[in-house]
Amino acid sequence: MEHRRKSISEGLQHGVRRISEGFLHMTNADRMLDLHDIGMHNVQSEYQLVSKWDEAEEALGRGGRKKSFVERKEKISSKFALINLMKGMLGAGCFSVPLAFKQSGYAAGLVIILVLGFLCALCMIKLVKCAGYLSKINQSAPLDYGNMAYKATQASYTPIRKLAPISRALVNTSLCVLQLGICCCFYIFVVYHLHELLEFFMNDVPSRAALFPIILPAFILLVSLSSMRALSLVSLGGNFLMLIALAVIMFQLLTTEHKKLSDLPPVTDLGGVVSAAGAILYALEGQAMVLPLENRMKKPEDMKGPFGVLSVGVGMVVVIYSFAGFFGFLAYGNDVQDSITLNLPNDYLGVFVKAVLLFVVYSGFLIQVFPIVAMIWPAIKKKLRNSCGVSTTTKRIVHFAFRYSIVVVVFLLSYAIPRLSDMIPLVGVTAGMLLALVFPSFFHLLIFLPQFECRIGFFFDILLDILCIVIGMFFVIYGFITNVQHLMH
Repeated sequence: MEHRRKSISEGLQHGVRRISEGFLHMTNADRMLDLHDIGMHNVQSEYQLVSKWDEAEEALGRGGRKKSFVERKEKISSKFALINLMKGMLGAGCFSVPLAFKQSGYAAGLVIILVLGFLCALCMIKLVKCAGYLSKINQSAPLDYGNMAYKATQASYTPIRKLAPISRALVNTSLCVLQLGICCCFYIFVVYHLHELLEFFMNDVPSRAALFPIILPAFILLVSLSSMRALSLVSLGGNFLMLIALAVIMFQLLTTEHKKLSDLPPVTDLGGVVSAAGAILYALEGQAMVLPLENRMKKPEDMKGPFGVLSVGVGMVVVIYSFAGFFGFLAYGNDVQDSITLNLPNDYLGVFVKAVLLFVVYSGFLIQVFPIVAMIWPAIKKKLRNSCGVSTTTKRIVHFAFRYSIVVVVFLLSYAIPRLSDMIPLVGVTAGMLLALVFPSFFHLLIFLPQFECRIGFFFDILLDILCIVIGMFFVIYGFITNVQHLMH
């Protein structure tokens, strides 16, 4: 009997280990990439945070180009890529889409989400097309977003080629700002839902403003985690819990008593439409994961096309978001809160959903911090390496101090802008809009405009690029001014 129990225990341990190891090969869970794809090649071994591009360049030798880190990784099928794309796009931003419908009106909200969904899918395909073309003509390793911008500028007209480092810096800065904004939204989300849970279990509850500094140590403790296996298990559990929460919320939206459609505004005003566009684009944001995902596919050509991974994945996400936004607004009307989960009753089922989402978003915060570390830490480590007498221990201390500083910055920004209804549109309409519409169209224009062709398809592509840039910049400028004025008032 003792031998049997020992065998069962060893079998369970082996099974858990195999699941966690298998999950490490997946691209990221909940809105970000596989940590390897964003430069986190080895978190535990002296913090070797080296970018893919630097590694690929160092691999170039006299005997021809060697395979880079990304190329050596195990490839995934198109179906698996589709699952990971949807998993990355379906995040906590889904719960703020009903608020976007309230800001713009139900008719305008539907139009915005359909148009932005189409343009996002189109611009994702442009990213894949540009990166593939540049890798082919340069015979280089697969490119990420920042290095695609660098190579695109170099491949354009001669006078602007010297601006290639600036273009890469702009893209990487926008990625960092986006991730920082997502981290702020996660922090605020945790405060909101922790407050709801405390109200259910306690009589004397601290205010939301008081909870911001109270939970800071919990986030600092979270980012101290460096175990990839622990992170993968947390992410795996978070995926299942998120599906359960989504299913419960969708059921609640369908079964609750709905408002009369005639009592709800179809369209509000321009400011509301711009704020709604920012919130919806925040929810649809997935450009940063497109190229690493395409680089991992067995058949990269399946990424593009009307029935490709991008078109199908974004289309399905748009349908889910349209359903959540429309029925969420129809269920709660003008009483809809910053997150639809806050409208759920504080009964046992509602508290269960809020507790699940609190855990998912809190644990997901760690995944959102890693891309910022991966993009900035190599430069810091390079300076430390150039300094004489810097030990490994000192590097680790500086590394964790850098992680903690990110959390402190997130706390300060969240405390300054403590409402999801303010933070989400601001992030989406600035960094989100640049990465989703403006940059893909701009770099596509830089690459292919010099290769002028007198055909209808070429003119249509160029006009579409210009249209996306104009629309995107309008939202960036007007949305930023509107959101800042709103925050000041």
